[in-house]
Amino acid sequence: MPPNTSSALSSEPEAEETPRADTDDTAARRRVVPEHEVKTLLGEYGVDVPVSRTFTNVAQAADAVSGLSGPLVLKAWGPGLVHKSDVGAVVLGLTAREIPAAVADMAASLDRQGLTPSGYLVEQQHPGGIELIAGVVRDATFGHVVLLGLGGVATEMLDLSALRVAPLSRADAAELVDSFPGAPLLHGARGREAVNREALIEFLLSIAGEGSLVEHLGDTLAEFECNPIVVTASGVQALDARLIVESTTDIPAATPEHPTDFTRLFAPRGIAIAGASSSRSTFGNRFLAAYRQAGWTDNLCALHPDASSIDGVPAYSSISDVPYPVDYLVVAVPAAAAPKVVADAAASGVGFVHVVTGGFAEMGSAGAILQAELGQAASGTATRILGPNCLGVFAPRGRQTFTLGAPSEPGVVSVVSQSGGLSGDMITVGSRRGIRFSKLVSIGNAIDVTQGELVDWLVDDPETRIIGIYLEGTRDGAALLGALQRAAGKKPVVILRGGSSAQGSVAVSSHTGSMASNEKVWAAVSRSTGAVQVRSLEDFLSCLTYLQHYIDHSPNTDADGVLVIGLGGGASVLATDTCDRAGLELTPLRDELRTRLRDLGYGAGTSVANPLEVPVGPASPTSILVDALTPVFARGGQQYQDVLVHVNAAAYYNYGTAGIRPLIDTLQSLVEAELPVRVAVVVRNTEVCPAVDVELLDVFASDSGLPMYRSFSEAASAIASAQDFDARRGNGA
Repeated sequence: MPPNTSSALSSEPEAEETPRADTDDTAARRRVVPEHEVKTLLGEYGVDVPVSRTFTNVAQAADAVSGLSGPLVLKAWGPGLVHKSDVGAVVLGLTAREIPAAVADMAASLDRQGLTPSGYLVEQQHPGGIELIAGVVRDATFGHVVLLGLGGVATEMLDLSALRVAPLSRADAAELVDSFPGAPLLHGARGREAVNREALIEFLLSIAGEGSLVEHLGDTLAEFECNPIVVTASGVQALDARLIVESTTDIPAATPEHPTDFTRLFAPRGIAIAGASSSRSTFGNRFLAAYRQAGWTDNLCALHPDASSIDGVPAYSSISDVPYPVDYLVVAVPAAAAPKVVADAAASGVGFVHVVTGGFAEMGSAGAILQAELGQAASGTATRILGPNCLGVFAPRGRQTFTLGAPSEPGVVSVVSQSGGLSGDMITVGSRRGIRFSKLVSIGNAIDVTQGELVDWLVDDPETRIIGIYLEGTRDGAALLGALQRAAGKKPVVILRGGSSAQGSVAVSSHTGSMASNEKVWAAVSRSTGAVQVRSLEDFLSCLTYLQHYIDHSPNTDADGVLVIGLGGGASVLATDTCDRAGLELTPLRDELRTRLRDLGYGAGTSVANPLEVPVGPASPTSILVDALTPVFARGGQQYQDVLVHVNAAAYYNYGTAGIRPLIDTLQSLVEAELPVRVAVVVRNTEVCPAVDVELLDVFASDSGLPMYRSFSEAASAIASAQDFDARRGNGA
């Protein structure tokens, strides 16, 4: 750490409090560090800054600027001067002789606005180059994020910027330089030289890489910005710099001293239910029924003050009376009674307590007080709390369940979900799509067990090969980010976020802060980790289905993108548009393949380019898709990463009488062909199918494992998730 790094934080008399919104309760006090001190700090990290002088009044101006060569820039600094150009606190193009008069004019103008500068800064003006903005802001979820974009006066209006999460690796910095929206300008245009790309990368690493300014300031750094930096063929210079620090910082979420082994959460040796009734049906009774259906005949009991058995299951008055080790306690009692039950469980050494009950922080201030009491009930013990306000755990291998009729066949997909209701949907709908779950856990309010630590554990779980996450917010963003980074290239991760549009943000004073939107931060997380983000439950399940079916597929990263095949016309156009929006490339078939396909009878009045149009319908042979695809993938043919097949269910009723069976036979031939490529099938217009035929399609999809979708959007999202993981895995990330 440079010896004077703390100087910018020790200038209390020179600094000022920034205005903040009344709703910003977390930032009790923020200070703007004077620009000249920020630039001194940047210099200690190897950043080039202009030659400058500081002084406090007109009388000192002439002596202060002696020896500086023009043109010069005059700036004022002090309380209320956060955005200097807005109040006339910046003047360009001055000579040394003009500085005293310019200072007097600036002081008079600021005085009329009720502003009194603490001092003035004069710098040698840069001859010019490409102006960029580079900044860092502390995101409430993931910590510091880094922004690079086009700078200058139109920064926010244009918002041509991109983000990455800190700390930056050299690869991160290089990708940010090469991919932000203004990147083409750096290569030279209209006779300009290309800029010094390496110098820009080094600048970003100086402010936000390992051992950088960001790392050493830590959570005291609220906002940092250089707007502009000027980039030329010779290097990078920071012309303006703003640093806002906090004297108080948010307290991070508590994490266990030693990581928890969640094995017994998913495969408990013994289970107890608190809240089952001997006289009526409650959530507790439903859990008892679900566990009995899952195969629990021993080591399952109810806790009840009077009954000796409930619904045929032994009952005990206290957790301490249970004659076997209880790894998992389901708490389905009223919210007010839950803390006592949890405290008793913690005293008895129960490993995991799952609080089903709602009525805590999600209900307002009174519920928040009760939630704090609930958390305190297990504080300082080895007992971990799942929830409250959640459905719990589903894990077929460990006979963990929370719903009747749940599938019993285990798989390789594991999901961490903040929502209990959606967890049930994932199991029921997902199983009809062919998803086989290894583990699914609903965490609700997550007062103790969090997304980050569960995902981190799943990264190393040998029974989990694909990870899904549904979240609405998280208090352990750093842990979640670390887990996603560990998963990169090892296990594909699919994320569905809920409520993102409602998330508030802390009031910001910099352009960087205002442009670092929640959506951009999450996009940066995806780029950094390879985690795929989707916008609907349908797309979420579609991606999990596709990844599950093809997790052992060996990707050919030299293959072309996607081949679309199906009935022609507008459907092929829509498929193409959807693939394009998903970032998928439809590489045309080579000329010799087109000729061969036409010789085989395809393409009369239709396309054999890509999309490849074939008349799939009730009158076509069931081998039609395989017959068309075989020459494409034959020796000497053309390789694709994925094939998107689309068929029209309505055609089997409009032009046929056998119902959906011929279509299922056609898709079965596709399964049996075992083509050396991933295949996604879109079955459109299933609304016209009788319910019995829809059931046949669902059963076929589940039994065959062939990924089948109802829309092009779902299929394109699924294919994109697999190709993204291919790229990450292929790069050895």
